[in-house]
Amino acid sequence: MDVVRHLAQHYHCKHYVAKQIKVETPEEAKAREAAGKPAPQHHMEAPGMNDEEDIKNLVEKLAQLTLQYITGKQKIAAADFEKDDDSNFHIAFITASSNLRARNYKIKEADFHKTKLIAGKIIPAIATTTAMITGAVTNEIFKFVQGFGKLDQFKNGFINLAVNIFAFTEPDEVKRVKSKEYDPVMCGPIKAIPEGYTIYDKVVVNHGPLTFQKFIDHFKHTMNLEVTMITAGNIALYNAYMPGNKHAPRLPLNIETTFEDLAKEKIARKYLVLEIGGSTAEGSDFQMPPIKYIFA
Repeated sequence: MDVVRHLAQHYHCKHYVAKQIKVETPEEAKAREAAGKPAPQHHMEAPGMNDEEDIKNLVEKLAQLTLQYITGKQKIAAADFEKDDDSNFHIAFITASSNLRARNYKIKEADFHKTKLIAGKIIPAIATTTAMITGAVTNEIFKFVQGFGKLDQFKNGFINLAVNIFAFTEPDEVKRVKSKEYDPVMCGPIKAIPEGYTIYDKVVVNHGPLTFQKFIDHFKHTMNLEVTMITAGNIALYNAYMPGNKHAPRLPLNIETTFEDLAKEKIARKYLVLEIGGSTAEGSDFQMPPIKYIFA
């Protein structure tokens, strides 16, 4: 408690900076574009606006800490889990961490007492399978932060504690999406853009906020693609083949505004993950990674 009290007394919080967002109606946006004026700039707080940069910084810090442990400047000490001693903050930490995950995936959060109840029921699992899996995964993370880069330096684990089987194998290469002369689902040729992309790739469009028309024009000008379908999860934002061209009125609307109207919820982050469909200049269908559309 003395250590926590000391840290709290000497911690200086950053001053809160309010977001400055200019909201304009579709009519105002149309008048502004006709006048040739630029889109309004949103001034946001820096923290949390760029996930990739935050993750990069955390990985760099983790690499520095790892080096300290390797060189002996820092020592690792075991901590015994005890759910009934509130002064050790074990349950408090678990509550905060699990609720962060719950909030991220929009599932129900749990208070301190419910977390302690759940932890008491799963202690036998923590001491067996969970501990073993956590150790195996953490071992692979240690390899990664120390700069291991070859695939055969990592391991998949196949473990059955009931019959005492432990088998480790080299992981397979990640599956790559390639163009096909004939796709049985689309009943024709399909082109992968870019060729050989994986499930870990994405295409970033950092020119927002954009209307649907400008978003479509972006892919026309940069990749020579005819975009006819735009979706976000299970929500069809734009479909050029709707009967009577019902989605045509959406072309001058902002993508994020339309998403919030259809989903009946506010977007938690300043980007949307979109998927698009359409055809290439040669007339074949195409596949490409998810689009990270940053609109602020």
